[in-house]
Amino acid sequence: MKNLITALIVLVVVGVGTYYLVFNKKQEVTPANTNNSYTPGISVDIKSFAFNPSTLTVKVGTKVTWTNNDSAPHTITSDSDNLLNSTTLSPGQSYSFTFTTPGTSNYHCTIHPSMKGSVIVEN
Repeated sequence: MKNLITALIVLVVVGVGTYYLVFNKKQEVTPANTNNSYTPGISVDIKSFAFNPSTLTVKVGTKVTWTNNDSAPHTITSDSDNLLNSTTLSPGQSYSFTFTTPGTSNYHCTIHPSMKGSVIVEN
C-alpha cells in the first residue's frame, strides 16, 4: 500500500511538471534589431488596384512597408515632394520607408493615378 501511494505521488509530480513545461512556457519577444534602435513597422497591402489601408496614422520613427500583392506593377510616389519614391514594384516586391518627421505624406501610384494613399505622422 505504501509503494502504491509513493507511486501515485511520483506520477502526480511528473504529470504536473510535464504540464508546466509543455503548456505554461512564457514566450519572449525580442526585436530583430538589438541595438536599441528598433523601429516598429506597419504594412500596407497593395491589392485590387488599391492601397490597404489607404490612410495610416503613425508615430515618428515608424517604418511602413508596402507590398505589391496585386497582378500588376505599382509605385509609391509622393504627391508634392520626393519623400516617397519607389521603383516600379512587380508583384511580390516591397518598398519600405521610415518616417522621421511629423506631417502628412500623400502619395499615389504613377502607373495608376487613381490609386491614392496618405500617411499622417505624429510625435
